[in-house]
Amino acid sequence: MELIIYFQEMWQLAIQGQTQGIWFWAGLYTFIVCVYSVKLQLSTRHWPWVEGDLSNIGTAKFGATDKIISNQKYVSKALYQYRVSGVDYNGNKISPWVVVVSHNAKAILEKQLLGIQHLPSGKVKVYYKPSNPQKSFLIIAGKMGIFITLVISVLPLIGFYFKYYT
Repeated sequence: MELIIYFQEMWQLAIQGQTQGIWFWAGLYTFIVCVYSVKLQLSTRHWPWVEGDLSNIGTAKFGATDKIISNQKYVSKALYQYRVSGVDYNGNKISPWVVVVSHNAKAILEKQLLGIQHLPSGKVKVYYKPSNPQKSFLIIAGKMGIFITLVISVLPLIGFYFKYYT
């Protein structure tokens, strides 16, 4: 019951524009989203893979075109085809991590693309969800990525605690 009262107090503070309430709800939101992300990342580590044909790979502009080139945002893009149990699928997701960077940081996207596993046959590994083969990635989450997501999930709440309760 005390937890419900605390949440109500934080809600009132947020509505009033108080930093404590806003920080609490932003931290809680970040925690929930990151925990969901960790769950997805962990599950992809157990997905099977098949060979796929990579049709297109590279970076693309994200959002509106910016007149100042250094402000332009970019994402990785891919298009690939693969077959699971005799059914053909098209995929376009590279990784569980959607990375959006500025023009000056495009090298990060190019580094991400190096994580795609090319096979001697000229094809690529496509990891797919067994219960829904239409969901696929070219790169599965690594241990470091999962760890970073966990750290990001708790940092706002730790900061909140130290700012308001110590």
